[in-house]
Amino acid sequence: MRVVTDGPGTRARAARRARGFSLIELMIALTLGLIVTGAVISTFVSVHSASKDTAAIGELADNGRIAIDILQETLRGAGYMACNSTMWGGQMVAQGGLGVNQSPLQQDFSEALAGYEAQYNGADTGPGSTITLVENPPGVTSQADWTTSAGLGGTLDSTVISEGQMKNNGALPIQGSDAIAVHTTYPQVDPAYTTATSGASSVTVQNTTGLAQGEVGIVSNCAQSVVDEIDSVSGDTVRFDQSFGQSFGAGSQVGVFDTIVFYIGTGRDGDGALYTYSTSGQPQFNTPPAELVPDVENMQILYGIDTNGSMAATEYVTADQVSAAVAGNPDCQALPGSGPVEFNCVISVKIALLVASPPGAVPMPTQARTYDLLGTHVIAPIDTRMREVFETTVSLRDTTN
Repeated sequence: MRVVTDGPGTRARAARRARGFSLIELMIALTLGLIVTGAVISTFVSVHSASKDTAAIGELADNGRIAIDILQETLRGAGYMACNSTMWGGQMVAQGGLGVNQSPLQQDFSEALAGYEAQYNGADTGPGSTITLVENPPGVTSQADWTTSAGLGGTLDSTVISEGQMKNNGALPIQGSDAIAVHTTYPQVDPAYTTATSGASSVTVQNTTGLAQGEVGIVSNCAQSVVDEIDSVSGDTVRFDQSFGQSFGAGSQVGVFDTIVFYIGTGRDGDGALYTYSTSGQPQFNTPPAELVPDVENMQILYGIDTNGSMAATEYVTADQVSAAVAGNPDCQALPGSGPVEFNCVISVKIALLVASPPGAVPMPTQARTYDLLGTHVIAPIDTRMREVFETTVSLRDTTN
């Protein structure tokens, strides 16, 4: 039997193993660990920050694109009345019986558009002016903070204030942003076609789907149109409140009239937002405004005017300058007994929106940044929002075609 005993070398090696790491080794290991941990944290912070920036940029771009798309689509149909137009020779006749206490905008059947120029510190917000935005902007109730043509009452239509108040003042317009209204055929009701010559106040159509009592109807033979309240719908007969004053042959089109308003109001998050409301075929606005796109802080609008009948925009002006700009064009002067027609000489519309991201997208700046919206200088609040200007020029189909 062989017995193995530990010699001096074996005992020394065991002692070294039992001794563990030296202080220098521990410090080196700790330093390496801190370096690795710091690198991991730095990478995480960078990725997280990049992710927030990407999300903010994406949301900002989406909101701007959606707002511009909605405005473009609606404006292109301005003035379309069944198969006729309010512009350039399309004869529009508005009959009585369209409700009581209507505002100028609700009675404006002879124009394609209605524009309202914002006032700031007692002056227009057109090119060359300066606007300073504030955080959580309050809504205002003064119609005089906007101006327009005399035919539209000279100030912001009262419905913008009253409709905003339907949401406990949560959708009131914000001072310093322009507003615009579009008159067109209600897109939710498919047009119907007459199958015989009209009676004195009634038409026979092939389909009455979507046509209902109380709606504001349009009857058009593509050269003349009548706008009047629908008195009744029975079978294939649509009867209107007043006599047409003329007859409409077979093949004439019957539609529903709509007015759509866009403005910047106080959004659900306290910041500005793009709002809309419409008559939806009714004689009066009867539903509260809907918030279309959040974080739209300002809107500036210019109107391309045809001053000489060339069918091209010769200058761009603010809404309250349209009447004076078209004074030399005889096609833009109202005939006796007709409504205002100045905005029918608008060939195109330029729109600029200032859109913001949610808070926390960028570091807090040291000074306020200024943005150019069609020549209007808009000073943004000092905050952590990312901002971008979105612009578009919309040609009005029923003017240029």
